[in-house]
Amino acid sequence: MHIVQSYKLSEEALLEVFEEQSQTALQSTHTMLEKLRRSRRPEMRELPPLSEGIWPVVHALCKNIILSQWFECAISLVIVANSVLIGIESQLSLSGEGIHWADQAEIGFLVIYTLEIAIRATALRWLVFRDGWFIFDFVLVISSFIEQAVSLSTGGSDQQIMIMRLLRLFRLVRTFRMIKQIRSVWRLVYGLMNCGETMLSAFALLGLVLYVFGVLGLKIIREDPVLLANVETRLILEDRFSSLGVTMMTLTQFVTVDSIANIYLPIIRLNPWLSLYFTLLILVVSISLMNLVTATLVEAALEHARQEKEEEQKLASIATKHMLPDIVNLFDAVDADSSGEIVIEEICRFERDGLVPPELLDRASVDSMSELFQQLDVDSSGMVNREEFIEGLLDIFLREVPIYSLQMMKMLRLVRDGQSKMQ
Repeated sequence: MHIVQSYKLSEEALLEVFEEQSQTALQSTHTMLEKLRRSRRPEMRELPPLSEGIWPVVHALCKNIILSQWFECAISLVIVANSVLIGIESQLSLSGEGIHWADQAEIGFLVIYTLEIAIRATALRWLVFRDGWFIFDFVLVISSFIEQAVSLSTGGSDQQIMIMRLLRLFRLVRTFRMIKQIRSVWRLVYGLMNCGETMLSAFALLGLVLYVFGVLGLKIIREDPVLLANVETRLILEDRFSSLGVTMMTLTQFVTVDSIANIYLPIIRLNPWLSLYFTLLILVVSISLMNLVTATLVEAALEHARQEKEEEQKLASIATKHMLPDIVNLFDAVDADSSGEIVIEEICRFERDGLVPPELLDRASVDSMSELFQQLDVDSSGMVNREEFIEGLLDIFLREVPIYSLQMMKMLRLVRDGQSKMQ
């Protein structure tokens, strides 16, 4: 009876584990497909005829605009120019100066941002409200209109001008939009975001160590009668060790080793035994703990980079498999006589007619279709059949080894097939 019950329990446990693994695999597949869908940038389409109405034409035009690379570059340049203007205004405001054309420039920037929002809203319609950056830009534009209306209606007192300048500083957050345009910077930011749990754990450990040393410092430093009797060290104690919070902030300087000699040197001159306290603090906080934090962050970043690379390879594999119908159609287009085999003459004719998809040569890392044919024609027979063409292109697109290794493997396969036929 006990054996049957234990068997049922183990069977239920195995079923639960299997269901969890299945759900995890399914979620991973859905995540990869969603990334693949997002990574595919839609191609620009031709505008519909005016006979269908003005709205479809405007919708298609706005969609083509937001898909173009120059649109993102232009908006990024406008954001940079606006940020530079805000910085110059902030610098000149310290000396009571200003730029006489700054208000006109702000109106110009506001018009450009309004056009951008209108174009994106027209192209994507209600889908734009799924984008957090669009909502943020929309709120900024609305607040800018309110700012301009208040400025024109009241004439602008000193307090109102100060409030409007502070509101204008929030536009600097818009510059973080450009991080996504710069792939290398975005990888660093995304890596830090994924290391959030590790960073919180590291900061918690650092705070715990500083708290312990802070409490210990209040007991052995703040209450030391020798240090309190000296004028120089008493000022240090009153300024740096007056409470637990102030003591912890003082010990934070030991994390960055920022001007700490002015703190501990006068103290250890009067009480050399306290050098053990500060030495232990430097060894634990400044050297061991910070190196541990750095190593943990680097390890987490490398692990994330490895996972991202694996996901990119899987996405490339999925995208290549989706290209299978296009590869079949390409073979049919090259095979002019429909013989099921292509020769170098058909390849040259197809290339001479300008029918070669440019992305094909880029993906295959070749300069011409003739070079591609030489890679696919492993046995140098001068002919490539449908299976060799499709399998060869898929191998080239998915290859993680050099092309000559793939050719060698195919040659060995041909030799093995030949030996099997002879036997």
